Amino acid sequence: MKYNVDTVRESGWDNKKEWLAVRDYVRQRDKMTCVRCGAFGAKKYEVDHIIELTWENLDDWKIALNPDNLQLLCKSCHNKKTSEYKRGKGVSLW
Repeated sequence: MKYNVDTVRESGWDNKKEWLAVRDYVRQRDKMTCVRCGAFGAKKYEVDHIIELTWENLDDWKIALNPDNLQLLCKSCHNKKTSEYKRGKGVSLW
């Protein structure tokens, strides 16, 4: 089964204390700045999995909770990356 953000959120995964801690770490590490376009101070940011999160790797720490696989993107850049992935272009290299 492919990743579905609504299903993952419904599972409660994104409310686990481990995720919340690493999410906050990435926000601080990336200084609340989109690593793609450099936007700072946008109202909405997403902590993005560079290697996309799937049901198959949801419990794999090296992918799901590893700060090296996470980056801060503004909502616009995150939407573009997600759209590219969904269109079958594979995992983005940025």
